Amino acid sequence: MTTQTTYELLSQTIQRLLPEVVETRHHLHQNPELSDREEKTATFVAERLRALGMDEVRERVGGYGVVGVLRGAKPGPTFAFRADMDALPIQEENDLPYKSCNPGVMHACGHDGHTSTLLGTAATLAQLRDRIPGTIKFLFQPAEETVGGAARMCAEGVMEGVDAIVALHGWPGMEVGQIGVRSGPAMASADTFDITIQGCGAHAAMPHIGVDPIVVGAQVVTALQTLASREISPTDSVVVTVTQFHAGTAYNIIPGTAELKGTVRCLSRAVRDSMAERIERVVAGVCSALRAEYTFQHRPGTPVTINDAGFNALVAEVGAELLGAENVFHLDAPSMGAEDFGIFLHHAPGAMFRLGVGADMPPLHTPCYNFADAALPKGIELFCRIALRYLETPR
Repeated sequence: MTTQTTYELLSQTIQRLLPEVVETRHHLHQNPELSDREEKTATFVAERLRALGMDEVRERVGGYGVVGVLRGAKPGPTFAFRADMDALPIQEENDLPYKSCNPGVMHACGHDGHTSTLLGTAATLAQLRDRIPGTIKFLFQPAEETVGGAARMCAEGVMEGVDAIVALHGWPGMEVGQIGVRSGPAMASADTFDITIQGCGAHAAMPHIGVDPIVVGAQVVTALQTLASREISPTDSVVVTVTQFHAGTAYNIIPGTAELKGTVRCLSRAVRDSMAERIERVVAGVCSALRAEYTFQHRPGTPVTINDAGFNALVAEVGAELLGAENVFHLDAPSMGAEDFGIFLHHAPGAMFRLGVGADMPPLHTPCYNFADAALPKGIELFCRIALRYLETPR
């Protein structure tokens, strides 16, 4: 069992390293890179890991992914952490001394905080190597926002031999010093679809001689909403959202085609597996009734993030010890937002938990979001304690 002395040393180490961790986050926030373009971020991370004396550092894993391996002084299981590195195509509106220097790109989802937290965790645990039983992997993932990074990293073997894995996500609306945990489905799957409706162009004043793809598309958008309201059980969550509708070039021309794009989110694998057929059936029916043709493409994205019940209980237990039981919230409902951390969970049990970054923090994916520096030491210590507790638990 981990002694209080180890935890005291842990806290002291984190406090000593904290100024550097904060500086790291500010650097990353100021220099964001989009999905699959995280070259400088990955180089920065790899250099930091090497400076910490990692036993192994791999670069360009599944794109710009980075893996650090720390082997403890004693034999034991293999534990993994995961953080994501990519930013979003959003123009930052914060007035900060470390505001994004990359026009139109910012860390609006807090991946600068996730990466800094994991680097701080690596730095802390590297100094406690002689007390660690087992091996720890630090996985820095590219392309979370566009989904591809996790699958590519797993295909290159980063989860081989891993017994458990954990991740966190900074969460606005929760105070710093609070966490949210949930076993089972915690975040939704996310797939995308593309629909092209082929009508027949005409003069806007003579719609009867053409087939208006805009009218057909509007009917498709409306009809798709009946999938959630009339085909899926009310106890099974599903969201079908058309997010793009492109058609036309002039005020007085009915175009020949219309393009619709959207996303479908589910919490059940069975429902997810059925949605492509359901969506295409609706599109086909509407188009047939209104004399249009169509093409349909469905792209699988990320699966449901399903937290392991036993591991989630461990996270909650450690959180209660560190933060107080009143600051550990057992979430009643999952988020319909998606996270490709679920792909890692196909290879080993684990969990993702929510880390409070401020009750008044602007929402994720908005121009004013900013991961709170005050949350960094909380995330680092939670990560370290979770790993030590897992590695030292007799099996």
